[in-house]
Amino acid sequence: MTRVAVADDVAAKIRESEGPIELVDARGHTIGIVRRPPTESEIQRARSRASRDGKRLTWAQVVSKVQGGAIG
Repeated sequence: MTRVAVADDVAAKIRESEGPIELVDARGHTIGIVRRPPTESEIQRARSRASRDGKRLTWAQVVSKVQGGAIG
């Protein structure tokens, strides 16, 4: 894994973000996307919503749903 240190103000913006973060260079070119792990409350909400109709999802499906991914 490559480790990149960021300035404190950038780190604060990342921590405060509620969704995916697009990292761009000085010219506006996308470098990558950062997604934070789901919080415990987001996991619980997804579990509750996912099992509402009686169907149970796997842990991987719940995490994917919380992170905005599609379940196929």
